[in-house]
Amino acid sequence: MDNHRLNELTLAHLDGCISDSEFAELQQLLESDADARTRYVEMARLDSELRESGGAFDEPASEKSPQLSTWSRMPRVAQTLVIAATVLILLVPTWMMVRPDRPVGNQVGGTTNATPSKPVRSVAVISAEADAVWTAEDGKRIGKGTALEPGMLNLAEGLAQIDFFSGASMTLSGPTVIELRSRNLAVLHRGRVRANVPPAARGFEIQTADVRLEDLGTSFGIVAGDNGQSDVVVFDGEVRAVDREADELSLLAGDTAHLVEGGATMSSSQELGEFPDILAIIERSGDLVQSRYARWKAAATDRRSDPRLIAYYDFENLTDTSRRLANRAVAGSGSELDGGIVGARVADGRWPGKPALDFRGEGDRVRFNIPGEFDAMTLYAWVRIDALDRDLNSLFLTDHFDPGEIHWQLSVHGSLHFATSPIGVPPAPAGFEVAPNEQIQAENRRFWSENFWDASQSGHWFLLATTVDRAKQPSVVHYINGQPVGFNGGSNMDRPLPKLRIGYADLGNWTDPIWAKAIRSLNGRIDEFAIYSAALEANEIRTIYMQGRP
Repeated sequence: MDNHRLNELTLAHLDGCISDSEFAELQQLLESDADARTRYVEMARLDSELRESGGAFDEPASEKSPQLSTWSRMPRVAQTLVIAATVLILLVPTWMMVRPDRPVGNQVGGTTNATPSKPVRSVAVISAEADAVWTAEDGKRIGKGTALEPGMLNLAEGLAQIDFFSGASMTLSGPTVIELRSRNLAVLHRGRVRANVPPAARGFEIQTADVRLEDLGTSFGIVAGDNGQSDVVVFDGEVRAVDREADELSLLAGDTAHLVEGGATMSSSQELGEFPDILAIIERSGDLVQSRYARWKAAATDRRSDPRLIAYYDFENLTDTSRRLANRAVAGSGSELDGGIVGARVADGRWPGKPALDFRGEGDRVRFNIPGEFDAMTLYAWVRIDALDRDLNSLFLTDHFDPGEIHWQLSVHGSLHFATSPIGVPPAPAGFEVAPNEQIQAENRRFWSENFWDASQSGHWFLLATTVDRAKQPSVVHYINGQPVGFNGGSNMDRPLPKLRIGYADLGNWTDPIWAKAIRSLNGRIDEFAIYSAALEANEIRTIYMQGRP
């Protein structure tokens, strides 16, 4: 592994300036080298923590101008040196940093005043997947590239590869439920896994049916049933099965064993089914990518004919010279609602070859003029969030904030925000350029979703949707990846909404802010955007997600 090149590519990706060819090179490195994946995850974690500690402040999100963090303003060369130095420190062997008589890790001796170091929470990373459907207890979206902390992991269907930071790797075939306890230990509750353990990760253990399987540098498969019984087959090397009574059973290549109630016994060779490896996942993943893109194209073509659409933008056929985002809705005003692309560059979307717009600079945006007044509305967009740099980050913002105009954005805390007001921004008192914020917020209808995003999900695609209906209560519903989510705050949420208006507006920015220095530019990509004159039903939002999920 060329560490210098890996560092260059990783930093370029974290900074959002990586080219498509460099991104392909980085993907190849990560798919082929477990050490590279471990180093990438560590650098990404450090980058995220340094950004968060570099001057960020915690305050209630409101309509005010945010401040850039110290880390965001730091030159990338300086960031590189900080990250490199931090990684170097982490790679210093423990014996060089701890005296023999000093407790290690989180143990603190009675005579020392040293504060225990904060342990690294993540123990593994999802390095590949094919048609994977995950079930997360907290609703958090996980997928390829997600760093995994200790806890339960439920793969409902499909295939996935997990790389532990110890160097061991595991292929899961859904449905599988497994518990990650550390970088060296996992508990298989039910399902099918294949483990590959290189010499450097000897001692990696999997527990199942109350039996501990210690890998001595090998490859083996396990099938765990709902009845508390499991079967194991060794493909290569040696596995030591340690039962509840601490008795050991050595299994060599070709051996199979039956595990039940804390005991392990040799069994006759039997057909346990297939145990896919990483190559099978990558091959299947490539086929799925193209088929999903094709299925989405067919669904998008049908969607264009929905008479409820005000405007629909599929981002197809964009090139580097494109300066217009075409409205594909069959009904309505047609090309009059085309958007003007300002600054944003064309990049890959949810699938290779699917165009998206990359919003990176403070001036990047798509400019619209959409007339009319509406009693109901649905906004949805497929968005890749790379970072939430601002207190509020634009998805779709009308100029200024006149009566009935809408603001749709993301908070720095990772929540979806919708706002409108029957009076907009009231006149400024004598001696003021703008009305006081308290006066603006007094009539503002604001709806904040539960937090759904944090830095560990940087680069993941989300379907973000919000429905609004003046005749219903609650009048606003937020959806993340096809599922409705609750509110974690807002104001005047139970008061009537005004007629909804758009007019001049920006995708990914705010051209005419209330405050002169307000910056709301988005840091990420968008590859589909729609506006309806009706509040879509929950099942319709779910269908849009299922038809378009990457």
